[in-house]
Amino acid sequence: MNRKIKVAHVISRMVSGGAEENTAYTVLGLDKSKYEIDIIVGDDFNEDILGNNKNTKEINVIQLRGLKGTLKVFYDLIILYKLIKLFDKNQYDIIHTHATKTGILGRIAAKIAGVPIIICGLHGSAFQAFNSKILNWILIYLEKLTGNFTDAYISVSKILSEKYKQEGIGTKSEYFTVLSGMDLSKFHNARNKFQKDDILQEFNLDSNAFIVGNVGRLEKVKGHKYLLDSFKIVKNKIKNNEMFLLLVGEGEERANLEKYVKRIGLENSIIFTGYRKDIERIMLIMDIFVLSSLREGLPRVLVQASALGIPSVAFNVDGVPEIIKDKYNGFLVEPKNTNELADRIINYINDKALMKSHGENGIKFVSGKWSIETMVKQTDDIYKKYIEKKIR
Repeated sequence: MNRKIKVAHVISRMVSGGAEENTAYTVLGLDKSKYEIDIIVGDDFNEDILGNNKNTKEINVIQLRGLKGTLKVFYDLIILYKLIKLFDKNQYDIIHTHATKTGILGRIAAKIAGVPIIICGLHGSAFQAFNSKILNWILIYLEKLTGNFTDAYISVSKILSEKYKQEGIGTKSEYFTVLSGMDLSKFHNARNKFQKDDILQEFNLDSNAFIVGNVGRLEKVKGHKYLLDSFKIVKNKIKNNEMFLLLVGEGEERANLEKYVKRIGLENSIIFTGYRKDIERIMLIMDIFVLSSLREGLPRVLVQASALGIPSVAFNVDGVPEIIKDKYNGFLVEPKNTNELADRIINYINDKALMKSHGENGIKFVSGKWSIETMVKQTDDIYKKYIEKKIR
């Protein structure tokens, strides 16, 4: 074509996390001689996530105040109106949405504004997002409604795509699986770059300490209370004062979790690190990794832990089984089953040879996968397919 294709990625926040990093890597990697790219984001935007290079300067960031991931019916209608006006004004060729609520609002606005190509990025399951059955029913209804005019779904896992299809969402749409792109080199090289003793000293931990690790935003959907309850069971069964749980991350649930830790008497065994940029360094001191999330598209932290040779125990949800093969590079556990989660942690504590074997298997399993270049190329191929079909 004799002009660039105008693309807008719509996402509620760009701070940290799998969906945000995927989006950042994608927009930075796409060929700027072919695409003119905007990121439409809400209040939470950290410009560091885009880095600072030539490609960064070619990305136009539009902050839409009030755009959030949480449900706010009155304000969401205002946001919908603003999105329609913005899409109509900028005449985008492609709208690529991310996350559940933003995906619904963005696609409705794109349809009304007459955007030719509408794409939905699936990073996690929208099912059972709310405690209310009525709200969940409305959510599924809106997903089915927007699926009628969604050209393509780009999902981070095959399992996630199948769940949407089984619900009858996007029956006329095409589904593509594009694995999350990430830079694993820093995880592969971390053991040569950092000294474990220095990191242990930073947290006043002894070299004999057994450390269970978790990385993620401190939000209810991440299931930290189930992890804390499991860790309490482990501590009661194994009388070891040198066993700690390291919670890496920040979020709205931190104060509640800190109170809960005191209530169950674990304040001397739980370490809250807050938000960290040096995840590969902090992970070095973890003996095992535990993911207690109740919803996950394709959890990047499990890939990162495997790249470091750390075996994982995780709730068997959404895309987790695409990374953790039960009894090969970790253990899969029934969601919310704190006793089974505790038993699997104890399996590793009592069998260091098994822990080592699963860790080595994890390195083999992730090797050569999840490259940023492959993710960008596959996304570009999907764009080109629909450009040929709907614009040329």
